[in-house]
Amino acid sequence: MRKLVLALAIAVLVSASATTVAPSPAVASSPQTKVVIVVGATQSVTSSYRSEADAAAAVFANYTTNITKIYSPNATWAAVKAAAYGANILVYLGHGSGFPNPYVGYLQPNGDNGMGLNASAAGTDNNTQYYGENYMSTLGLAPNAVVILNHLCYASGDNEWGAGLPSLATAQTRVDGYASGFLRGGAKAVIADGVGDISGYINGLFTGHTTIDALWKSPSVYYHGNAMAWASTRSPTFTSQIDPDIAHPQSDGDYYYRSMVSIPTLKTDDVISGVIPPFVSQTGTYYPIDPARMVDTRGNGVGPVGALSAMGRYTFTIAGNSHVPSGAIAITANVTVTQQTALGWFFLSPNIWSSPGSSTINFPVGDDRANGVTVPLSPDGTVDAWYGAAIGNTSHLIIDVTGYYMANTSGDGYVQFAPTRFLDTRNGTGLPGKFQAGVARPLKIAGVNGLPSSGITAIVGNLTIVSPSQQGYLFVGPTANSAPAESTLNSPAGDIRANNLTVKVNSDGTVGIVYIGAYTGGTTDVLLDITGYYLHGTGAQFHTLSPTRILDSRTPTGIAGPIAAQSAKTLPVWTVGNVPTGALAISANLTVTQQNMLGYIAVGPSIVPGSPFSNLNYPVADDRANGIIVPLSGTGSIQFWVGQEPGGSAQLILDVNGYFL
Repeated sequence: MRKLVLALAIAVLVSASATTVAPSPAVASSPQTKVVIVVGATQSVTSSYRSEADAAAAVFANYTTNITKIYSPNATWAAVKAAAYGANILVYLGHGSGFPNPYVGYLQPNGDNGMGLNASAAGTDNNTQYYGENYMSTLGLAPNAVVILNHLCYASGDNEWGAGLPSLATAQTRVDGYASGFLRGGAKAVIADGVGDISGYINGLFTGHTTIDALWKSPSVYYHGNAMAWASTRSPTFTSQIDPDIAHPQSDGDYYYRSMVSIPTLKTDDVISGVIPPFVSQTGTYYPIDPARMVDTRGNGVGPVGALSAMGRYTFTIAGNSHVPSGAIAITANVTVTQQTALGWFFLSPNIWSSPGSSTINFPVGDDRANGVTVPLSPDGTVDAWYGAAIGNTSHLIIDVTGYYMANTSGDGYVQFAPTRFLDTRNGTGLPGKFQAGVARPLKIAGVNGLPSSGITAIVGNLTIVSPSQQGYLFVGPTANSAPAESTLNSPAGDIRANNLTVKVNSDGTVGIVYIGAYTGGTTDVLLDITGYYLHGTGAQFHTLSPTRILDSRTPTGIAGPIAAQSAKTLPVWTVGNVPTGALAISANLTVTQQNMLGYIAVGPSIVPGSPFSNLNYPVADDRANGIIVPLSGTGSIQFWVGQEPGGSAQLILDVNGYFL
């Protein structure tokens, strides 16, 4: 039984005495402060937990009327998740199932480090089902939210009642693990208190006007003065702390009953006033950089380490380093998925609060897959990644940044350019002959096909690999590099695969391209289509948008599908999805699904049969996505061409995330 029997009795006595003291006078607080209190299915002690939860609700009522109570026997996961969205403070009383535990020798993220709720509603207090960290990561809490875990085993590092004192290392592992899912779900602090009354936390959050660290170390919440802090092993950038009551252990010798994992500088005023902010569009100019690996969860020394678990949000800090300065409003990047255990998708956006309705990259199992994207950043210089797959699965994520936008007019502006093929090694366009593995080759860009002979700082385009003889990848950068640390396009042997790119141009007007195979002797054909370029001191500025779906032929939105092969379909863009009249081009993510033949998609201001370019190549039964920056026609529209044999068709999805004006 994962509960604290003796601890409950102590806590009831503490609560009884605490409620005899009048709470602190109500202070002016944000009227939208949202509190959710959950009581799980804890068998015979559930009624006592409900009473304590009601007492906590009465203290909260001194400061806010926005209080939702989800109590057993109706505390199902569906009810908890629906209520918790946007909550500033989440309180949970109930069973805890953490790790390490004496039952299973490995972490079970679907059941460990979460809540013991009702398996179904309107039953009894005995039908307990554990929903672990993978579920907690989907809560969608408000910015700066605080979670308070009260009277449950493992969360503060303790053992189950009667099991004695755990080692310090075990206690620390439990604290880090139990907080991790809630932090992924949006919390900035997770407080676990196994035996204490939480009224001091409530009053302190609303009246303390201090940091969460100072609140946790105040006498009003039974601070023992034995705080030990360390960098969280499960949640990078967070600090973990425990405060064992060494002088007064429980009768079984355990004293790990207070912990917190937090951003210690978090202010209590920010907790109670935090609301999910609306997206604010920003405008800026472009700064290309040499490709720089900013995130690699495989542990290659860049960014947070560790496989990502499905159905959760992850936040990555992008701005504020030697590659991307503080204040950047968006980035161009190449996102790669590898070592995934199931088919799924990722969605990248500046802030994600719940499971999104859009995707950035789709992938099957066993396929390293990349997508070139433009992504707005949050005001903190971060980007969120939501991993969609069946709960229990994992994946690694890599982000290589190729440039950034700043909210100024000092950088480079975008110039429209009709989609044009600059490289096709199959017929000798640009460069003759297949690429040999490990042999880097420069491709002349400036002065070719109508581009300016000087001044180009970066190009926008679409890179396609055609029938590589080995599994491998292509890299495109400003200089030819035979051993790149980054990648632009990954492909298995024999595939035809495309990826969007924005890449810095060398001072001599070239870009470098290299094919890296799994072993020596590999060859491949390569195509490159250019759809725009950047010039310093001129051109259009970029305007960020919250990702918005303007085409889904399945629903239908924009165009009714499925879209038949061999015919151009027009999509109006001006005045749709917050793209204004006069926009010259859009940044978006294109996805193909339900195609009945292999083929390709071409997107441009206008399409004619046989247009010699493409944006997305695909086989049958494989959802594929690719970022695009596509010029608009003079009337503010784009056209799509489904390149399949007659009788073929496909469904298309387009999510716009910015425009050039």
